[in-house]
Amino acid sequence: MPAIDKIDINKGTHLQVATGRLTRHEAIDISGSFVVRVEENARYEAFFLMRGQKADIQVELQGKNASCDLKIVYLSAAETDNVIMTDIRHTHSETFSSQIIKGVLVETGQAQFDGVIRIPFDSQKCEGSQNHQAILLSDKATVKCTPELEIYADDVKCSHGSAIGALNEEQLFYLRTRGIPQAEAQKMLIKGFLSEITPDDKISLIEDWMDAHE
Repeated sequence: MPAIDKIDINKGTHLQVATGRLTRHEAIDISGSFVVRVEENARYEAFFLMRGQKADIQVELQGKNASCDLKIVYLSAAETDNVIMTDIRHTHSETFSSQIIKGVLVETGQAQFDGVIRIPFDSQKCEGSQNHQAILLSDKATVKCTPELEIYADDVKCSHGSAIGALNEEQLFYLRTRGIPQAEAQKMLIKGFLSEITPDDKISLIEDWMDAHE
């Protein structure tokens, strides 16, 4: 097992993940610019919950077998817009990255996600994935999403995607036929959607936000 460092930083900073170490970073309402450098055989794992912030996250994978696993949940309501920018740079061969970003928007909430994976010519055998999903609970809520792949190497595996929509009507109908009120059914589906990437001890924060925006 690698040595594990656990950190909780919610303001912009520079982080260095040393060779052979695992850094787990969890933060609520992060903001500012983060630059994370990951050395050989090291791993950076992050979970961020955003409720109306702007964050610019840059991760540089600098040595063989360096990796990052980035998970972000954002919640947007009236006057609590979120702006998320991620920039994952595979500056060495045989490096690996994963990004999953999920959001829920209510009222006039807005969000913007700009994410890029960069792999230069000499970084071969890299793997990178980026996935963004958002649920809009109001026809006045909006999301702008710009996923990018900037790849110059030819021996890599990379993917990106974005899906924005409403709650599944069939699932809502199923829950309603079981006697569950509409508002509660919506909460159950949202919780299920976000709990896939949210640590158990952070679920209550999402529940509290949903209660406040019924």
